[in-house]
Order: sequence, then structure tokens, then C-alpha cells
Amino acid sequence: GSMKVLYVHGSSKIDGIINAMRKLRVCFEVYGRRLTDVFLNEKEMEELVIYSKSHDITHIMSIHLIDTLAFAAKKAGIDYIALIWDAPYNKVLTRMGKMENCWYSTFDRIDADRFQACGVPHVLYQPLAVDYEAMQEWNRNLYQETARKYDHEICFVGRLYENNFYDEYCTNLPPMLQDYFLDIFEKASFHWDGVNRIRGTVSNELVSYIREVTPGFEMINPFDISDAMYFENGYVIRKIANIERVCVLNMLAERYPVTFYTTSKTAERDLCNVNIMSPVCSAMDLHRVYQNSKISLNISLKGIEGGTPQRVLDILGAAGFVMTNYCPETAEIFEEDKEIVMFRTPEELAEKVDYYLTHDAEREKIARNGYEKVMRCYTYERKIKELLDWVEGEEA
Repeated sequence: GSMKVLYVHGSSKIDGIINAMRKLRVCFEVYGRRLTDVFLNEKEMEELVIYSKSHDITHIMSIHLIDTLAFAAKKAGIDYIALIWDAPYNKVLTRMGKMENCWYSTFDRIDADRFQACGVPHVLYQPLAVDYEAMQEWNRNLYQETARKYDHEICFVGRLYENNFYDEYCTNLPPMLQDYFLDIFEKASFHWDGVNRIRGTVSNELVSYIREVTPGFEMINPFDISDAMYFENGYVIRKIANIERVCVLNMLAERYPVTFYTTSKTAERDLCNVNIMSPVCSAMDLHRVYQNSKISLNISLKGIEGGTPQRVLDILGAAGFVMTNYCPETAEIFEEDKEIVMFRTPEELAEKVDYYLTHDAEREKIARNGYEKVMRCYTYERKIKELLDWVEGEEA
């Protein structure tokens, strides 16, 4: 039979996916309500089952794994497709996540391997994407002006992760353990060479010891992963992001104007000489920020081991110049120093910032190459086509 997709908006509204299905002439409908419940909503599930049956829906699709949708699809006897935006995405590693009717697209190759190793039946690795239509619309006048005008020298859009679990729950750790973790933070921070220095630093024994000796420490792990890995993902990785982002912004701000768009409440306290702006509200405003910055930074969470974050694609889609921490996958999908610039150490970051702020023509050439690459290869239209072809091919 032919495919009919019911697309359901979750907490993020991604119009690019809908535009892509329209252009690909996929038969689809968009569900009338957004589903923002993290857990199963029985009433909503029943309504989705009825809706799917009466509208001849063959597939339900959303960003991220939404419990209500997975169960509704199972009950209606149809398939569910989830596009995963986060890594590591533990939620797939549950009884529900491993259901036979669930299909996943993930942008992190290492996470994809992990899913398969844990018995998740259908996993496809695909880099993230941009909305071709929107990019063209928003970039319409970009290359018509003689010289590009910039509002910012260096810009970063993101969080400081100051509300990480480590700072929240590990303040009561015995001094010996605090020293152990400080040592991990020191060894793993500021190395962006593609080597994971966090995996294996925590053992299950260590977590149960922390439980025993730390007043008020509670960690509930609902996933099919070890407590050790859960602790590394939730506690260690975010704390390291906090350390790296604060230090990098402060380091660069000693020498250059740095603008930081963020929701982080502690930015004023933690940062010095940084121009702190309130968060960007719409995708179009975000696009303008990247377009109007000479250098846009990306510092990935260490949990993203084999994938390129959305931020990188968004900057490239705005014909912005990306300076990102090195990641083997990013080096594979974008050509280093031709389409994108990467750093492996804070020293290399500082040197390259120096160089590219004073070499406008080279910087703009790289930004343009990156833009052309993303518009050629990493659009929702290409991604959704590959995804639906894969689902249909495997089902057959």
C-alpha cells in the first residue's frame, strides 16, 4: 500500500520537515495538537489510535521519541518514525524504545552503534539538516551587497550548563571523591581531538559508593544502560561543558569582543568582558545572528561523540563562518579549512581566531563553501527522502 504519514509536533516545531514532505509529495497530515508530555498520556494515545485508523495513517512521525506516539502506533498496528536530535539519547534504550514498530534516525554514529548493540531493531545514521527553503529566503540579499556588514566579531549561542547535576547533587561528596572528579574534569576538558576521556572513568561500584556516602544523593536510572554510564552522561559530561564554555568565552574575551546569547542565569557572574545578550527567540533571528558574526563558535557537549550538532548546520546555513571543536564525523562531512574550521586545543582556537579575524577574504570564502555544501547535501528534503525510502525498503 502507499504511505500516509501523520506528523506530530513535539516541544520543538520544525517546519523544515513539513516543507520537505510537501516538496517530496509525500502523503501526510499534521496532527492538530502538539505533544509536550514526556510520559505516556493514555487519553491522548487513545485519540491518536482512533485518528490514525479513521484517516488511514500508515506511519506516525516526530522529532525525538515521544512515548504516547510509540504506544499509539503500536496499538493502531502501524509504524512510528522518530528523528533523534540529541546524543547520547538514552531514551531509546528502554523496553518501549526497542519495540519492533519503532524506527530511528540518529545523527550520532556512535549512538547508532550503541542502539544496535542493545537490540534496537531499526536504526539509521543520518547527519542533521537545514531547511533549504527558509535558508534561501533568509539569504536572498546576502551576496548582492559589495561587502558584508557584521555586528559581532565572535559569537556563541548556547547554555553554560551551570545547572548541571554534578554541581547540584555532588556538593556533599566526601573530599576524596571530589578530588577524583576534579582530576577527571582536568584530564577531559579542553581536549578536542576525537578521543573520549570520560567513558570508563566511572564504575557501577563507584556509583553505589557515592549513593552510600553522600547525603541527599539520589540517582534513578530508568534506562537499559549501566549506572556508570548514566552518571557519566548526566553528571560528568555537563559539568565539563560548563567548565569548557566558561573558560573559552573568558579566554577569547580578554582579546576580542565576544557576544554570548544565552538563557544561562549565571552568565553575569561567571563571565568577564563578555557581551551577554538575552536568548534568540525565533529561527530567523538566530539565522541573522550567525549571518552577522565574523566567527560563530561551536563547543559540543562531550556526550555527542560521533555526530555534528545542529548549531554547526544552522551557522553554515546562514553562510556564517563556523569554528568548532574537532570531531571525526564533522571532518568527514565538511572539509576542514575549506568549508569549516576546527580546533583541538584552546591554543589552536586562539591562533585560528586571530588569523581569521584578520583575513576577511579567506574567512568569507570558507563560509560560502560551507553554505554551498550544506545546501547541496544536508537539507531536510534529502534527509526525509533517504529516511522514508529506508523505512519503506526495509518494510518490504
